[in-house]
Amino acid sequence: MDTPTQKSTNIREHDITFNATDGFPLSGRLLVPERPTAAVLFSPATGLPKEFYLHFMRHGAERGAACLVYDYRGVAASAPKDLRAFKMDTPDWGRLDMTAALDRLIEAAPGVPVIHVAHSVGGHITGFMPNHQKITRQVFIGVGFGTWWKHRFPKQQLTDLFFWWIYGPLQLATKGFIPSGGLWGGSTLPAGAFKTWRRWSHKADYFRGELGERLKPHYFNEIATPILSYVFTDDPLTTPETARGFLEFMPKAQKDVRVRRPADLGVKALRHQDVFRRSNSAAWPELWRAVLEGA
Repeated sequence: MDTPTQKSTNIREHDITFNATDGFPLSGRLLVPERPTAAVLFSPATGLPKEFYLHFMRHGAERGAACLVYDYRGVAASAPKDLRAFKMDTPDWGRLDMTAALDRLIEAAPGVPVIHVAHSVGGHITGFMPNHQKITRQVFIGVGFGTWWKHRFPKQQLTDLFFWWIYGPLQLATKGFIPSGGLWGGSTLPAGAFKTWRRWSHKADYFRGELGERLKPHYFNEIATPILSYVFTDDPLTTPETARGFLEFMPKAQKDVRVRRPADLGVKALRHQDVFRRSNSAAWPELWRAVLEGA
């Protein structure tokens, strides 16, 4: 159990702007305790803004972790003014954005263990990060195959198909990107990310078959840090089977898939992203023990 003596109240929290490795400006929120004992990089799900995760990150900062959560290019505060004309692809989030975010975090909290917490696509793109060897441990939350027919039947599968072939194309035709609101519950989503996500979602092996040529360079075969992967039984997108299937992309990594019911963590619903809502903070102590202690 967490105790008051474990908590730090002297935390500097502020918005930052830093450059991706190609110079593109990215928006982040940095939380640094007075004497950090760990550094935690949080990589969000597709289209979710960094603010969605702030209460969860503050919980970790109170326990001594310097934390950085950021917006990928094209998303929320990292979106350019002209998003219709913006060109990018999903691997850019790993190769260019995640890579720079990791280095920016280490600059803010040098000399402590570095942990990567990845939600959904944040886990998918970690293998595109050339500086992955700087990470001590990774914790995945809701990271599994994005193949649409491996999602929960029938509601999620029907929603996926409507999004991929009706709602999404209509938004691209009229706006040039996926705007926030409506069926799409996230922030802005660039056309390049939508199109690549749809392509991957229609492959039985997700994007594994593209690693041989189309998605080079990548580092999935080199990742050797331990990965703890959490799956929630009420998640409509990720199942234990799809989580284990995705971890096969990284054959050298030591893997541990942890399946939890909401009741196991003292809450009513966790789903794919509700675990990060403040109302579900009862679930956070176990997750942060996994992050900070690997326990």
